[in-house]
Formats: sequence, C-alpha cells, structure tokens
Amino acid sequence: MVRTMDMNNTINRREFARCAAACALLGVRSRTAQSAAKQSAAERGSLPLQRRGGVSLAGAEFAAERDEFSNKNPGSYGRDYQYPQRQTIEYFAAQGLALLRIPFRWERIQPQLLAPLDAAELARLRAVVRYAGSCGAAIVLDVHNYGRYRLALPSGPRTVIIDEMIAGTAPVPRAAFADLWRRLAAEFASDRTVVGLGLMNEPHDMGRSDWKQISQAAVDAIRQANNAACVVVAGDGWSNAHRFAEVNGPRAWINDPARRVVYEAHCYFDADASGKYHRSYASELRDEPRLAERGVKRFSAFAEWCQRNNVPGFLGEFGIPGDDPGWRAVMSTTLAAVQQSEMSACYWAAGEWWNDYPLSIQPRNEMRDPAPQQEVLRKFLGDSARVEKDLSHAPTPFKAR
Repeated sequence: MVRTMDMNNTINRREFARCAAACALLGVRSRTAQSAAKQSAAERGSLPLQRRGGVSLAGAEFAAERDEFSNKNPGSYGRDYQYPQRQTIEYFAAQGLALLRIPFRWERIQPQLLAPLDAAELARLRAVVRYAGSCGAAIVLDVHNYGRYRLALPSGPRTVIIDEMIAGTAPVPRAAFADLWRRLAAEFASDRTVVGLGLMNEPHDMGRSDWKQISQAAVDAIRQANNAACVVVAGDGWSNAHRFAEVNGPRAWINDPARRVVYEAHCYFDADASGKYHRSYASELRDEPRLAERGVKRFSAFAEWCQRNNVPGFLGEFGIPGDDPGWRAVMSTTLAAVQQSEMSACYWAAGEWWNDYPLSIQPRNEMRDPAPQQEVLRKFLGDSARVEKDLSHAPTPFKAR
C-alpha cells in the first residue's frame, strides 16, 4: 500500500475537535452499545459525540520514492513537493470536509536524527496550520514514512526501518522517532487547530522491529512535552482495516495515562485492498457477487476491534476512482456504517499536484468543478463536519463500549 508521485508522473497507491474532544469525535459505537456508551460518556462528563469528516491534502510527502531521495537530499520545495495551498484548504473547509490530514516526510522536517526540526520546513507546516485555523478547519499531522527513514549512508541512500539492526547498530533507533514526536508535540502544544498527532502512516513489514514498542515510546515522549494532545496510532500491516486484529493482535497496546489515544485504520475496496483499483467494479463484481458489501465488512472488522477494546478509532484513509459509479455505491454503504459508528474519517486524497490520479477529489478548472466522489462524502461526512471554535475545556475522551 504505497502511494507516491513525481510532479510529472501519475501516482502509485501508497494512503480532531481538539485533543480529548477529538478523541470523543473519533469514538466508535455499535447500535446495540449506544445506551451503555452514552451512560459511560455521561459519567465522565463527555460532550455528545459528533462525527467529523475530511480529506488528506497530499503534496508534502511527494517525490520521496526516488532513488536519490534521503535526509541529505530531500528534494526542492516547490519543484519536488509542496504543502497544500490556501485555496485548497479554504475549499474543503467550505464544503464541510474540515478535518484535514496533512502528510509530510520525516526526512524533511528533521533531516538530522535527534537534532532540532528544520526551521524552513516547520514554517511551511505552520503556515498550513495557520490557514486551516483561519477558515475553521482542524489538522491531523501525519508523518508519512511507513515505519522507515531514508538515510544517507556512505554506501548511498538506504531506507532503514525503525530499530532495524545494520552491522550491529540501529541507525534509526526508536529513540530517534520518539525524539521527533517530542519536538513536534512541543511545537504545536498550544495550537488548537492541531487536533491529532498521527505518529506514522501505514507501518508495514517491520521485520524484527516491534511497532507496538516503537509507538509506545513515541507516546511516552509526546507526554513529556504535551499531556493534552490526541495521539493517533496507526496499526501495523499497512493499517489495513479488515486485518487489523490479525496483524496487531486482539488487544489495544498503548498505555497512555492521559487516555488520549486513537487507533487508525485504512480501508480500500478493491480486491487486494491496495487502493490501486486495477480492475473496474463490473469486472470485480463478476468474481464477487456480494461486492457491494465489501467495504462495510472491512470497516466493521476494525470498528468491532475498537469496541472490544473500548478504544476510539479513526478511519484515516479510504478512496475510490471517481469515474466508476459502482465504487461510489460501495463507498456510500461504507460511509453509512462509519456515520452510524460516529467514527471520524478522512478521504484519500486531494492536493494540487495529483494530475490524473483516479482517486483524487481535487476540484478542477480553478476549483469550480468538484470531483464525482465529493457528493457522497458531503452526504455522509460533511453535514456535521464543523470545527469547534473553542475546545479549551476538552472533556475526558469517550471510549467505545
């Protein structure tokens, strides 16, 4: 599940009301558990749960799959990658899709491990946050690195898994990942527009590295700098929704005394769940007569894991080709289930540089022509997608029962 892009190429698939209030938004409930969940929320003084929808605004993670890319050669801003522009942020906020997930690369924000964040890159990220805040949107930060760091070594650039041992040492230790998040958490601790800290997009194939221990170390580091932030912890195995329990085990793994952790899964509807959609809906339907139910089944597996563990969940990515009405029907039934669960969700994706990427919902013709998928998103996610102006009195986060 990899999605990258050069400016001139088409793309391959890769893809929070403030802190505690965001956790409340991201809580998941089944219909049969609603009365008990409401009682639990009341006991903790939680505000009524609200669903929130939005979109990932891609661009700052682009061009990271080039052979020459590394922490010492991260590409040029404006040529190889860019952050979303203000008009795009304003557009989706106005559409009610105001939860904006912002992917960016670790190598660019921290080109030297265990060192200060890059001032120029941090300023660009801050500008996005500032734009979002000015139009009533909320931001989920998303380190888009798949559990890895592209390190410049004497032998050349090498993609190194966190905690991977090379010649008896770990060039990218979990302490470095924890250090990144301690610094980011401190930078945005007082910014109410940043409502979620997304530790890592789609960790996968981690070898002997233990994602559970790595993510716990990052949460511990965040709490050294910020005890209020809502931390979004993706599942291993590409964060695959229907395999979440199979890959990550039956139990939630983060110990957070602040109780502000949300678990993230991704859900695509094609046969291999990659999001590449090599085949049309009609072609897949011939092999799978119950294809219309596939999205609900996949999402429900993750929702039920959250319910069993009494933890909030977040559908961090889902997406479909805009030119195939069959997939729109699958997305509609899936988002109806998301709406019922009251779990928040972000579509993958929008962004000015998507060109002809079939899943993109970036509007065309100077922002005048919406993508076909947008109508479905607004129907299920947009009506109640409104960002609170003041969430300084955040409640204890709701956890599903």
